Amino acid sequence: MVVKSLLVPVIAALLCITGAGFVSGGVVPCAHRSVPAVAHQIPVEDEGAVAARVQQAIRAVLPDSRVGFEVFDRASDAVLASQDADQQFAAMSVVKLLVALDLLTRDDGSSSDSATQQELRQMLASSDDQIADRLWTEGGGGAIVSRVAARLGLTGTRPPDDPGQWGDTQITPADLVTVYRYIAEQLPAPDRDLVLGALGDAPRTAADGFDQYFGIPEGMPNTGWAIKQGWGTSGSDAVMNSTGLVGPDLRYVVVVLVSAPASSYSELPAVVTAGTAALAGLVAPTAP
Repeated sequence: MVVKSLLVPVIAALLCITGAGFVSGGVVPCAHRSVPAVAHQIPVEDEGAVAARVQQAIRAVLPDSRVGFEVFDRASDAVLASQDADQQFAAMSVVKLLVALDLLTRDDGSSSDSATQQELRQMLASSDDQIADRLWTEGGGGAIVSRVAARLGLTGTRPPDDPGQWGDTQITPADLVTVYRYIAEQLPAPDRDLVLGALGDAPRTAADGFDQYFGIPEGMPNTGWAIKQGWGTSGSDAVMNSTGLVGPDLRYVVVVLVSAPASSYSELPAVVTAGTAALAGLVAPTAP
């Protein structure tokens, strides 16, 4: 009937306003500032040229910086661009993804109550360190990282040398691509909805007052995203990471990890944004 055909898009739009949308007959949270799925051609570009463009962009802001990145297309199961994807960086708050996954995949039912789910949302969306501190300790500290790495087959992810410093967990761009693919493609639907809903609702101001819209949000505007950012210092380095699922139907995984001398901390948000913007053409919808 005509009435039914008109109601479907209306209901779908209302669900999206309230934070949900139809996917394969189920309901999942909409990506932040989501855009309609459109026909998309995969840009054909030499990886060396992409890497050179990213390096030029970040070094124009801060010459003394190190970057590792990877862009993965989940639809074609292909890496679109990559540089130093097997090199380790301090995870900073991106490790909260591992904390959440570890809790959600335990068999003791500890993640099923509404209070715990709300804490996970707060930890992921607002990057709440107090919640992360408690869950890190309750989960056994570095054992969380080891369990998730073993479960997902992460080859470059290591617990921190100091068990009390979860931000010093070592990760690689390639491993983070694996983490996001697991979340989007293998995590049970209720858990996937919780995680992606939180990542898609990340506010500009994090729980500690930091502006977490560097990198993907500012470098890839007008694109749907579900992000987990990280920022802080590790030893003598300042580190900022922008990671997430991006584009129509969250098709792409984008990971940009940057480190520089700690004295450059205040400059790093602009560095990460410049490097991410240099990758924007790989995920921007284009007509076929």
